[in-house]
Amino acid sequence: MKKVIIIGGGIGGAATALALLRAGFEPVVYERTKELREVGAGIALWANATHILKNLGLLEEAMRVGYFITNYQFNSQRGFELVNIALDNFELPVIGIHRAQLHQLLWHNVPNEKFILGETFERFERKGNWVRAYFASGLNVEGDALIGADGLRSRVRTAILGDDLIYRNFKTWRGLTDCTPSAYRPGYIQEFLGRGKGFGFMMLGLGKMYWYAAATARPAQPDAAIGRKKELLTMYQDWFRAIPELIAATDEANILTTDLYDRPLKQPWSQQNVTLLGDAAHPMLPTMGQGACTTLEDAYVVTQCLQAQPDPIIAFQQYESERFSRTKEIVLASRQSGKMGELKNPVAVGLRNTFMKAMGSAIGNSFKSFHAYRA
Repeated sequence: MKKVIIIGGGIGGAATALALLRAGFEPVVYERTKELREVGAGIALWANATHILKNLGLLEEAMRVGYFITNYQFNSQRGFELVNIALDNFELPVIGIHRAQLHQLLWHNVPNEKFILGETFERFERKGNWVRAYFASGLNVEGDALIGADGLRSRVRTAILGDDLIYRNFKTWRGLTDCTPSAYRPGYIQEFLGRGKGFGFMMLGLGKMYWYAAATARPAQPDAAIGRKKELLTMYQDWFRAIPELIAATDEANILTTDLYDRPLKQPWSQQNVTLLGDAAHPMLPTMGQGACTTLEDAYVVTQCLQAQPDPIIAFQQYESERFSRTKEIVLASRQSGKMGELKNPVAVGLRNTFMKAMGSAIGNSFKSFHAYRA
């Protein structure tokens, strides 16, 4: 039994702890917050992610608290259909779920003593075959291996690769409401593309409607003086009727905003018996909906590699080799999709929409190839 130190108790850290525990390892998660909680709103668990949940024995629970997604529809800002991708022909279902619900499914299946809260990671050092992690409180612990699952601004990554975040010219907003717009198509993710802006919405489990918006913006731009909600209502006032309806029905406190970043693709992201996963390894824009899904893949694959290879150094090399090409492809595809959303010139936007409508079948097949993957 090997002791594995996991830095970060979000979805990636909790999934890794559960997978390792089921495989006979001794994982311990160190999380800087004083309570386990997942910020954000909704996510789509595509078939590649529900495959991992099935392997972890959590798919039935996820299906109970989630909502089945059958189609992904792209539209113009006024609601004219461009592409409609059927999603109900995968081997496993696509599920809309609140991030907090997914997080709870994972950590509720791991003993509480495996989560050490309120500990801020500072650095690590290696001694022989061991790695020692140091925390701001003065705590230090030893393990056979260390996995950085500490997100976009990972301190473990900074220790290995330095700080190389790149802002990708978009600000996003996410909201959650009990309102179901009159134009909602059950089972659909409906996404709308405009000039330098986009909007989408889907149903989650437990009767919650999740929506998201994105617009080109300078980095660290503050909220408008009129507040997030009124700013969004102004931005989307002439869009498809369900969009201002959803914004109006959402409490301002339930509207989150973030700037979008990713990083240059770098290899190796492992350093001997220390490695990274999820956003710490390969942050990606949300345009392909694969951030949390590929994190679940990482958790499962790194566990498989540690099972197959008793030396964590070799296991992490194998894990990185298996994950790099796939995650690189999705990072680049997500970035390219984001560039399509930056278009503001009316002629360029019209050409984009015409292209999408003409190439709907090819877009659907390419889209499905990412999501039908089996780790």
